[in-house]
Amino acid sequence: MIDEHAMPPRAAAPARYQQLDDEAGLWQRWRNQGELAAREALIRHYLSYARALAAQMYARRSMDEFEFDEYMQFATVGLLEALDRYDPERGILFKTFATTRINGAMLSGLSTLSERQQQIAMRRRMADERVKSLQEAPLPADPERLLRELAEIGVGLALGFVLEGSGMLASAEASVADNTYTRLELRQFQQQIRYLCQRLTAREREVIEMHYLQHISFEEVAERLQLSKGRVSQLHAQGLKRLRTLLLQTSPCDVTL
Repeated sequence: MIDEHAMPPRAAAPARYQQLDDEAGLWQRWRNQGELAAREALIRHYLSYARALAAQMYARRSMDEFEFDEYMQFATVGLLEALDRYDPERGILFKTFATTRINGAMLSGLSTLSERQQQIAMRRRMADERVKSLQEAPLPADPERLLRELAEIGVGLALGFVLEGSGMLASAEASVADNTYTRLELRQFQQQIRYLCQRLTAREREVIEMHYLQHISFEEVAERLQLSKGRVSQLHAQGLKRLRTLLLQTSPCDVTL
């Protein structure tokens, strides 16, 4: 069932083109003269058609992953692209020309949006795994021990972000966009950590490289290495701690952990 209340109201066209009596003239003024008022009138006139196509696809959906607004948003994008590419002199009706582009824009947009949501969900799950791995026991009540424990967790997460080449590292680079030396320093730090991974134990290195460089979850790492997920979590924590020790033993670096 299509929820008509979820659909945006149809905007009224300018009085000058209210009835769209001279559509050919509108296309001529837009295509040949670039008249924005003519373009706006055509958009408003065909917006109901884009809405109808969005409603059809929304009604045929197999899952409730997205609301009608998302369908309508991508349908509008397709309509605008079709309107800017349409050539009335080819003798093809605009609706015929626009239908494929509007449907294609919806399918492409929804697919990209779905992939992005899946990636965000995966990264959240992986972040939860990392925190649980680094927090070996319930956090202590003593303030000093609590701060030390939180600091250790923070260091482990920071090392992971640098290894991964995203998150903290990307944010840091953005914040020093005008400082080429600092960006280079961060990149060198990342390379140093990856080099030090070669000095981990074989199992630790496999877990760290699979999880951070190949973006594989602990569960899948466990399946590939034929280990328990708990053992993978332990190897992850051990590997990050060993990396920190190795870093402290190497030459000083301006980036402090």
